[in-house]
Amino acid sequence: MDVVLVAGTPGDVHGLVRPVAERISAVMSAADTWVFISPSSHASGREVRVASSYPGVRRAVGPLEFLRYLLVGIAPRGFARSGKGVIVHLGGDLIYSVDLGRRLRYPVFAYASRAMPGAKSVSLFLVEDERVQASLIARGAAAERVRPVGNLMVDGVGVRMGREDARSRLGIGEHERVIALFPGARPREVSVMAPLLFRAAELLSRVEPNVSFMLCLSPFVGTASLEQLFSSTRYASRIDGSAARVEKSAGPLEAVTREGVRIRIETVFRYETMAVSDIAVCTPGPVCTELAYLGVPHIVAAPLNVPSAVPIAGVSGLLCSLPFIGETFQRRAVERLKVTSRFVSITNQRAGRMIVPEIVGHVRPEDVVIPCVELLGDAARRDRMSRELREAAGLAGAADRVVHAVQAVQRFAVGQPDSSSARA
Repeated sequence: MDVVLVAGTPGDVHGLVRPVAERISAVMSAADTWVFISPSSHASGREVRVASSYPGVRRAVGPLEFLRYLLVGIAPRGFARSGKGVIVHLGGDLIYSVDLGRRLRYPVFAYASRAMPGAKSVSLFLVEDERVQASLIARGAAAERVRPVGNLMVDGVGVRMGREDARSRLGIGEHERVIALFPGARPREVSVMAPLLFRAAELLSRVEPNVSFMLCLSPFVGTASLEQLFSSTRYASRIDGSAARVEKSAGPLEAVTREGVRIRIETVFRYETMAVSDIAVCTPGPVCTELAYLGVPHIVAAPLNVPSAVPIAGVSGLLCSLPFIGETFQRRAVERLKVTSRFVSITNQRAGRMIVPEIVGHVRPEDVVIPCVELLGDAARRDRMSRELREAAGLAGAADRVVHAVQAVQRFAVGQPDSSSARA
């Protein structure tokens, strides 16, 4: 049986594809699992490489191969329709999954954390909660085709140890305070956030000398490019940032700022880094959900100082990537983002209120430092925020429920969307 997982961005691949692929590998030995990466202006360029490393994934297909298959019918290398299968949409524009379902004549299941168009083209919606369920039904989706399953992103959180065990694994002192830094999943995003975070770390070190910093590197940012990304001054002046050099020694990889602040670079123990952290600073994205699930107080920074580095979703994002006119679209999209976005944090969006502080717009390092100092100095507030974050993170177990729906297709050997949706 073919199971085709469709996604478009680093967040989709890491937060949604990975837990589903892992569960399919564990319970569906006969499944032939493929990952199709749809075109997206949010892409990092490493989605295929990362998705190919997940358990049970036969191959990840890049955007160009995907488009060629949809437009002219040239199948991706090694891919042949088995006659029985399902498309599982896990992010990106839904139209790509719908078109793929038509070409393969497979039902389309779509995981949704918010309402989306195209209800009539989807056999089964697997949604985060009752709120999304109600929104989709209001948009015309049949009630029997919308099933709440929980928050799929929390199923990917891989830490299975407590704070003290995680500190021991990472060599963190018992009384050492840690601030975790998450600069994003795309090189251009990192080239803006890293100088901002480096300068913030320098300023924080002046008022909080006993704090250690750990920068958690996304798998979508290759270590080979770190020196160039961290030392570049291309955007530093536009955000009052600081550069850093990368030191490779016998111990952990470190970024050393101009003022000599040493920041440990973590490339493996992502969730252990979260677990040992007193607070974190991150960009908007799946990391917000991961931190919320672990109850880590954090601050979300969305600098719009460099419009060209701001990821824009959907068709608007593709327009922004066009030559000559793309820059104009990008600038207008960023201006619209300033006006229309109530919250940038996924957790705040889910809760409908401000749980974690957000810094959006023309962000300076000082804007990051102030809430960090406030949080570090207020243990009661951190405890309260931690409880609220855990409550807002959503239900775990979504990956099992998604795979259960896929197994229904396998059991009944259904290849037509209309009949599979009712039985799934």
